This record gives sequence, structure tokens and C-alpha cells, in this order.
Amino acid sequence: AVQMEIEGRQFYLEAAKKVKSEGVREILEYLAESENYHIRKFNEIYLSLQKDPAWTESMAAFTPPKYEPYVCVMAMTRDDQGTGGQDDLQALRTGIKMEECSIDYYTKLAKEATNPLARRFFMSVAHEERGHYLTLMDMHNYLTLPEDWFYVTQMSNVDGA
Repeated sequence: AVQMEIEGRQFYLEAAKKVKSEGVREILEYLAESENYHIRKFNEIYLSLQKDPAWTESMAAFTPPKYEPYVCVMAMTRDDQGTGGQDDLQALRTGIKMEECSIDYYTKLAKEATNPLARRFFMSVAHEERGHYLTLMDMHNYLTLPEDWFYVTQMSNVDGA
């Protein structure tokens, strides 16, 4: 799990250097910091379990740092957004695939866990990764079909005549 999070963080940081869209860059940097929290939390749990194999409430607590709640929306609605380049779209697609793998992996660990605290922890991580997945999908949709993105996110209605 730690290795997967390290690789994810490295990918997001490297991709952030290559993309043209400032909004995509902000999201990738935000995701890199989120992965950094996961790395620290996994290492903390590992060290704790080495000393005592019993899970504790504090080990199971998953409280990633709070970010500006609209960081992703703000990144998507920058005036200079444009449609992004191929590096932007490829970074988003790769990130989406990585997050799908993470969701599957942590969900599997949660199902296999016999300890309820461990199960809760892994489900919390899977939930966080799902949020990352949705953020990347949202940005990808915004860049590829902005009119559709606005239609869906603004909950537009189509009235018949």
C-alpha cells in the first residue's frame, strides 16, 4: 500500500510539471498532497502494529488534511483554463486508472480484514480514493466536453415546448 501511494504521489508531482492547464496542475498537486497523507498514515500504522498487533481507534481514524472545499471547482473554472493539452488529458486518464486500482485494492483489503477497525480504515481509504477518482473524472469531462460539464453540474433543465 505504501509503495502504491508513493508511486501515485510521484506520478502526480511529475505530471503536474508537464501539464499546460493551471487548473489541472492544481488538482494534481492537491492529489499528490493527499497521497502524502496516506503514506504517513500507512507508515504510522505499520510501526504501531510492529510494537503491538492490536488495532486501536486512533490507528483506524482516517482524517486527511482539510483543503479548500472548492479547490477542484475553482481549478476548473479559471478564466485561462482552455481545453488543456494532450499531456493534461493523458495525466487525467492515467490518474483515473490509478485511482480505480486503488479503490479496488483497498476495498479488497477491507473485505478481507477480520478486525472491524482495520476494515473501517481500509474502507475510509477506498472512499478517499473514490473522491480522487471523481475529481479526475470531473476535470477530464470539463476539458473534453465543457458544455456537457456545465449542463450536468448546473443541473440544467430542458423544458419541452
